[in-house]
Amino acid sequence: MIKKLINLVIFVFIFALYFVTFLMIYDNFRERKLKDMERDALKVLEKKTKVTKQEEQTDETFVTGYSYANFTVLGKLEIPSVGVNTVILKEHSHAAMNVGVIKTYGVELNEEGGFILSGHNFRGSSVFLYNIKNLVEGNKIYITDVNGMKMEYTVYSVQRYVDPTDTSFYKDFDGYHVVISTCENGGKTRIVVMARVDG
Repeated sequence: MIKKLINLVIFVFIFALYFVTFLMIYDNFRERKLKDMERDALKVLEKKTKVTKQEEQTDETFVTGYSYANFTVLGKLEIPSVGVNTVILKEHSHAAMNVGVIKTYGVELNEEGGFILSGHNFRGSSVFLYNIKNLVEGNKIYITDVNGMKMEYTVYSVQRYVDPTDTSFYKDFDGYHVVISTCENGGKTRIVVMARVDG
């Protein structure tokens, strides 16, 4: 009886070890795939914006997005002080938020009135937008649209522990504004960063 119990414990231990190893391998594979998709989408954006910049900007050549892997790429978000460099996607889906950030509200990128970007705080085992909590007033955020226009936004507000039902920042702003939102505390609260173009 004791021998059977020992064999069962050994079997369960070995099975658990294989299962944990499989999960780690799968998570690593998934994370690399998402990073590769993000990198490739950024390359597509860079290549296409170079072509667009070379063309004369008329109503016929103005682009609002590029298609990539069933997503619509609207632009690029860069926050050097916290290591964010990712694509902005149009689709409001969990799959899109695994690749980059999504535009959830507002005017087109880099237009007056303001827009909101949302993203996961973690993607797999890697920190994604979680470090935006470390932004401080005066930090710079760069938004590049698909037509190659890059604008510099200056952070003026970082709010922590915002209630998920708070929609007060879903509004029209005067001037050029961007709001970036991600969850914290397991989705119980939000981090909300507001930035604007100076001058």
